Amino acid sequence: MSILTIRTHVGRDILQSAQSFKTPEAAIWEYVVNSLQYVDSGLTPTVNVALDPRAKTVTIRDNGGGMDLEGLTHFFTMHGENQERRRGVPGRGKFGTGKSAAFGIGTALTVETVRDQVRQKVYVDRSMIEAADGDAVTVRFDVQNEPAPEAPNGTEITITGITAKLAREPVVSLIERHLSAFRTSSPNVSVNGRTCEISHISAATTRNFQPKPGKQSELLGNITLTVSTSLKPLDETSRGIAVTVGTGNLVAVVTAGIEAKEYGNRLFGEVDVPALDDAKYDPVAAYGNNRDLTLNPAHPVALALISFIGASLEEARAELVAAGRQAREQAEAQRLKATTSAIENLLNADLATMRERLNSMGNIRQRSPLPAAAGGSEDDGSATVNPDGEVDGRREGVLGGHHEAEEPPPGLPAGETEPNAHPGGALASPGAIPEPEGPEKIVPVRDKGTQRPQGGLTVKSEHLGEDFDRSHWDKENRVITINLDHPVVIAARKVNDDESSFRRLCHEIAFTQYAIALADLQLERDSAMDASDAMFEVREALSRVWAGAASLYAV
Repeated sequence: MSILTIRTHVGRDILQSAQSFKTPEAAIWEYVVNSLQYVDSGLTPTVNVALDPRAKTVTIRDNGGGMDLEGLTHFFTMHGENQERRRGVPGRGKFGTGKSAAFGIGTALTVETVRDQVRQKVYVDRSMIEAADGDAVTVRFDVQNEPAPEAPNGTEITITGITAKLAREPVVSLIERHLSAFRTSSPNVSVNGRTCEISHISAATTRNFQPKPGKQSELLGNITLTVSTSLKPLDETSRGIAVTVGTGNLVAVVTAGIEAKEYGNRLFGEVDVPALDDAKYDPVAAYGNNRDLTLNPAHPVALALISFIGASLEEARAELVAAGRQAREQAEAQRLKATTSAIENLLNADLATMRERLNSMGNIRQRSPLPAAAGGSEDDGSATVNPDGEVDGRREGVLGGHHEAEEPPPGLPAGETEPNAHPGGALASPGAIPEPEGPEKIVPVRDKGTQRPQGGLTVKSEHLGEDFDRSHWDKENRVITINLDHPVVIAARKVNDDESSFRRLCHEIAFTQYAIALADLQLERDSAMDASDAMFEVREALSRVWAGAASLYAV
């Protein structure tokens, strides 16, 4: 009976595998990572990469363990599993395609290596591969078993006939992206003298996640996913979860699409998942040999891992969103307070200049007798204004509400009260606090926590609803409230001008409310005023306060 076998053409296999390495950086990393992984105990891995665009060559030199004849034979075996994987140590070398990487970007490969003071040097080029009969490709020995008593262990890889553009920065970027998996060994890698830095991102917060009990845990095993958050957005090479299968074997970087969402580009972390290399799932591979750092969702473990990472990243992102919202609200509250405080200072400064004029007018509805011209007696002028802005026998300030005078008890003349009926005077309230020295003054009772300049007014902002007016004047408590829900206020806040439009609108709203309140008070105190007088007072008040707010329009 005839025997039918499956055969492969080695030369074509090499060139086909080479297509996985389409860029210089991908091919170079394939040799750099071998140098980092195979280092003698006690040594810090050191790799120097030299790019020569004019000569169209790349050289990778390391201080690794080097190779003897047996090691070289294994190196040039297509799809050969590396020796550490044979011993059950998870790591690289699953596909055994590293030797073909050079032919993805060049036409020839030279390997010079020293192991235990014995030197080997071999050469193979594309023409030799294409000329092979298919069973094997003969590699030329330039040096074989040469004594090298002074030479340390190490290997030098030289790729010549480079057909792609050589540039340092893409190579450095890719190496730095992968170096985080080797941070424990602190390797030294340089490209044309430029040291590749291991990315050390400052973590604002860090959380650990474990798979859920059940199917997810059974597939992924006892693993720990670490998710950290950065204080600032990360570039594409730094964000996402680095997935390894054994120390230094970075197989994928998973973002689960979270980078496109708010704060998603601030998340990074790592997880080691040995189950990705479990042979029971062969021939389906969890990741490919093209070094594109993606997982294969057709693999059961890879699919479970993608889901696990995505849910964990979303949970961490939600916490960032909540914290960011709270921080924005606090910052917004501070900005609003700064705006209303500035308005408040302007209005109280104007109010101070108006205080004496308003007090001299008297309050017709409360206590002032009719002017002599109207048939009453002359004002004795006994009411005085103290420096703190309080009027003896009256409520503090000039914009507060008034109290109607009580009818005198039977038998007492109008305008008089029973002796000591109210120690603070005819208009004293139950909350009056007599001053121990000088004329007694009235201080109205306030709610706890209220802060207002003595004798002045307060400006604040609140959400009063879109159907409410732009502002509200609380006469009793002397508070002007700007409605943040009014459509024009909302529109002003959306203008992208560092809130200049919003601040100006707040001033305009508060100034207008103040001017109307001031005119209303004057009408209340002077019955001789008419509407035209009130309009004049409104215009005058607006002119005064706006004069003090010129800086709002300074360029």
